[in-house]
Parts: sequence; C-alpha cells; structure tokens
Amino acid sequence: MKRYKYALLLIVCGALGLQSCDSFLDTEPTESYSDDTVWGTPSTVDAFIIQSYGGIFSWYTDFETLDKTFTSNAIPVREVCPAEARGLKTREWDWGFNRFGDIRNCNLIIEKVTASTSLDETYKKQAIAEAKMLRAMIYYDLARHGGRFIWVDHVLQQTDVFTLPLTKNIEESYSYVLKDINEAIADLPQSAAAGRLTKNAGLALKSEICLTAAAYTGNTALYKDAVDAVDAIEGASLDADYGSIFNEKGAYSSPEIILARYSSSETTTCSGTQMIRMSPNMPNSMMDKTGCGPHWKTDLVFEGWMFFAPTQNVVDDYLVIDQNDKTKALKWNETSQFRNSTKVLSMAEIETMIPPHDPKELVEGTTLAYATTDNSIISDLMYQHRDKRFEASILYDGCNYYDETMYMCQKGNMNRAATTNYANDHVPLSNYAWRKAMYNVTPRIYYNVYTDYHLVMFRYGRALLNKAEALLCMAKSDASKLPEAVATFNQTRVTHGGLPASTASTLADAWTDYKRERRVDLLMEGDYYWSLLRWGKYGYEANMGRAPGSVIDELNTPVTFPEISADRKAVYIGNIQFQNDQREFKSERAYLFPIPQGQINANEALSDKDQNPGW
Repeated sequence: MKRYKYALLLIVCGALGLQSCDSFLDTEPTESYSDDTVWGTPSTVDAFIIQSYGGIFSWYTDFETLDKTFTSNAIPVREVCPAEARGLKTREWDWGFNRFGDIRNCNLIIEKVTASTSLDETYKKQAIAEAKMLRAMIYYDLARHGGRFIWVDHVLQQTDVFTLPLTKNIEESYSYVLKDINEAIADLPQSAAAGRLTKNAGLALKSEICLTAAAYTGNTALYKDAVDAVDAIEGASLDADYGSIFNEKGAYSSPEIILARYSSSETTTCSGTQMIRMSPNMPNSMMDKTGCGPHWKTDLVFEGWMFFAPTQNVVDDYLVIDQNDKTKALKWNETSQFRNSTKVLSMAEIETMIPPHDPKELVEGTTLAYATTDNSIISDLMYQHRDKRFEASILYDGCNYYDETMYMCQKGNMNRAATTNYANDHVPLSNYAWRKAMYNVTPRIYYNVYTDYHLVMFRYGRALLNKAEALLCMAKSDASKLPEAVATFNQTRVTHGGLPASTASTLADAWTDYKRERRVDLLMEGDYYWSLLRWGKYGYEANMGRAPGSVIDELNTPVTFPEISADRKAVYIGNIQFQNDQREFKSERAYLFPIPQGQINANEALSDKDQNPGW
C-alpha cells in the first residue's frame, strides 16, 4: 500500500470552529474567517478537517494511562508520581466526558460542506464521511467509557435548547455510533495520504465497535458484522517485521498500518513523544554512587524521563518454544530447557541468594523462585527462544540496546536499585523497560532532540484479532466457527510471534490462547483494558468460566517483577510494593466509568438518577 507523508495544512487552524465555553456545551463560535474563505475550496476544508483530527485522535493514542493505572501490563516507576488506581476513583472523576468542542467541529464540517455550492459532489461526500467517522470515534470512546452520552448531531445555536439529556440506554448510544460509522465507510476513499481516514480505517474501527456493542447490549448479530468488516479490508497485510510497525523502519512502508498519527521532525522533539516517558535515566555517575555497573560505553546515552515500565505479568504471556519439542510454546518456567537446568528455591534460600530490597516483596507459598543447577545463566533460560514480539517490545536483563548491554540483575547498570532515589527516579522499577514504539534517534532519546514519530491506531493485525474474537463468540452457539477462529488468531501468532500454531480444539482452550495472543500483540496500543471489560461482559470461557459481568481476575492481580541475583544464577518473582494498592475491580460499578458529577451539576436535564450503577 503506497503512502505519502501528509503535510498538515495550517491555513485556518484556530479559526472557524473554535468555540468559547460559556456553557457546558460549546455553542458559541468565534468566527474570524468568512464562510467563503473556509468552506470554498477543498484545500481550506481539508485544513479544517485535519486540525480537527488532533483532539479526537489523542483518545486513541494515549497508550499509557489505562495500562499503568488499571491493568497489570505496566507500573509507574516513581512513588512521587502515583497512578491513581481505579479503586480510588469517585463520581467526581472527570475522565474526558466533555468532547463538545470536537463534536461541534464534526457537525460544522457536515453542515457547511453539505450547504456548499462551490465544492464538487465527490469531494463533498468524502469530507462528510471523514466528519462522520471522526464523530463516530468520539462517541464510540464515550460509549466504551460511560455507556451513555449526550448526542448532538447538529451545530447548536444560541437559540437552541442545549440542556440535553443522556441517551436512554447503551443500545441507543451504539445505534448512533454504528449509523455514523456505516455512513462514513460508504463514502471514505480506499486510499489516502498517510494519517488520513480511509475506508479501511472505518472498517477496522467498525469491527471493534461491533464487539464492544455486542458485549454491552447482547446483540449477537453484531459478531457477523465485525467479521464482515474485517473481510472487507483491502490492500493491507501482516508485517513479518513486527517491531518495524512501530518505529522509523516501517512508519510509512509497513503493509500492516491502516491508520497512524504522524509527527514530523521539523516541529517535534523527543519531549513531544511518548518515547521520553518510556526511556530510562541512568548516567555512569549514578552507578558510581550505588556500586552498580558496568558503565555504559557512551555516558548519558540513557537520559530520558521514564514514568512507567512493563511488568512480569505481561512478560509471562510471551511464550517460549520448548527446545526438546519445538511444536510446543510454553510459559517460560514450564519449558524442558528451564526445568532441566533449575531448581525451586525456598524462602530461606531466596533471602540468601537474592536478598530482597523489601521483605514484603516475597509472599510465602506464592513467590516463584529458581536457581540454575548447571552453568546456565538464569536470564538466558528465561528469555531465549521467546515469542519474537518479546524482543521487539521489551528490554530485559542481558539485552542489547543503543549498542549497550543492559544488566537488570542486582548490581546491574539498569537494575531498579541502581539509583540512590529508589522508586523516585526514572529507572525501571520492574527491571524491564520498553523497546516497542521507540525510534532509533540520533544521537539518543533526549528531550530537545528533534525526531519523526508515529503512533499506530488501527492496523491489520488488530483487525484480524477482532475477527477472531467475533468468531469465538459465534462459536458459543455454532461449533463450526471454532477452527476458523483459531486459524485467524494463528495468523498473528505465527507471523508476528514466530510461534508454532495453536492447536486449541475446545472453546475454553481457544479463548485462553486468544486472550494471550491479543495481549502481547497489542501491548501498549490502548487495547488491553477495554478487551478485559468485553471479555468480562461475555463471561463463561472468555472470563474464567464466570457469569457475564463478574469479577475480572486480571484486573485484581498484583503487579510483579523479576529480581535476578548479581551472579545471574537465580531469580525470584516478587510483588512490586508501590502502586499495587487499590487495584481492585469492583464488578458492581467498574464495567462503566461514572458520569462526571460536574456534568450532572451543570446540566439541568440531568440528575443524580442518571449516574451509572455503583457510582
């Protein structure tokens, strides 16, 4: 699929469509350009549409917040910058319900382009389709957060009634979202400049909307709609070089990318990308203070502002190929090569061989700990022969990065305790760091270094996984769908992961393999939390055999990390002692976010009776 870098037009950014906020709904435009100027030519209309992308796309590229706050995929690395876990949230929580400015821009595009007498009909259809997809993106995100929203499908004027009610129920909410996305797909172009909305982007989004809508409304007909949407995608394919999808190698060439948000080195520094918040900070001078090492060959090569790090919980799901039977992919501590070269450690042996930073990291009877029984390095046994996506996503003990070897073992140069400011510094508290979505920036990732960057929103691999999930849901009542579901998620498992194909033959086993596959393939792509909620709503095989709407174990699990001995001969898997509090999933309320109390107070059409259950 041919792509071109799209130069963002700035002609009317900040002009027509920017509103004041005299009420809780943005209703009053401050128009500094005439209609003829803004809506008279495709180039000026394009400029308005593109400047509307930013705020809407941001809800699909915030890959940090939910993972580090609610899931066990990531953990904040600094106690002074805590993640306010879900159990601490109240109905006052303003999570982003007010998108009325962005909604008004979409409605303005639709109305002004429809009324234009100077734009040709082909262009008008495409521009309106973009606006409808943007509006669908807004309202879908609102629906998956709060279930209900305030539906506005026209430009509000001062004479309108703007104390508007919420949708009556979730079914009504999704009826609006699906109507918008279906109408958008019909008129979106098959191809466009990189970063612009296309028919494929609409189809990819629709497949996910259908899954979420089915989970929350019980409309099982939507599963087939999800499958049909993915099957209608044209010209996209899986990229065998998984890591390149997310870095400079594949930014504009990967056949898998359907929609991404691009930033140019002409205006973007590392501080304007998430790389700065994913990159650690460890100078040689700090190692001198803590007695850690070895020194980096190039000092100050790692001088980022890391705020969150991956965990052992997600690393556990990157399977390892068994070296005695390469048709099997197993958890790291279940392979023959690991079991044949290690022994289990007692609590007393742990404290002697791998002294913990905090004794509370160890839990009698549940802490896993091993030592090698031969000349093996424990890190090699843990990390070699892994799913290829592990190497492309995670930095670990003994890996090479920026031509430096990272040692995350005790006394290593990137161990969690290599700083004098334990749990209050920009070092990986989990003894893991990020490689996925990190560019090879010259000379290094540093706040004032200019760089290109992109974040992937929709890609073909994600769409295929949506299809697999829909087929698994259909297999509940039609067993013939099960083999197709397994074959569908095996595409990413084999192409991206380099693993032997899943041979799951029961619905329960297929769901287990699928959930693991989706977690590792879409790590840090803003997916895992929403997927867990869907699976909890499906219930049964999708959620540990429990009834729909039950507790979700993955959202109650403590976050863990590996502590490897200084000689790299032993390891324990401990519980991180910061940021693990209040990671409690309360099923009576947690499937929906609250309707922010501030919105209820500001809108006469709403009352406390409109609040979501449990809040």
